[in-house]
Amino acid sequence: MNENFYCYSTTLMHFLKANGMRYKYVTRHKRTNRRMWVFDRTPELSALLDEYDVRKARAKAEGRIS
Repeated sequence: MNENFYCYSTTLMHFLKANGMRYKYVTRHKRTNRRMWVFDRTPELSALLDEYDVRKARAKAEGRIS
């Protein structure tokens, strides 16, 4: 498994930071030139990603986001 997690979502990056995660560095994707944040892949990060997915699905089901 890759030891890095590449985050392309500003919303997800803010969620992770608000929950105590710190990214290793910020860079640009070589092909798209979009900004991305690189996090260490840890069990804590995996748990937060699962939580984010649940919250996002709930918000979609409630019609708060499309």
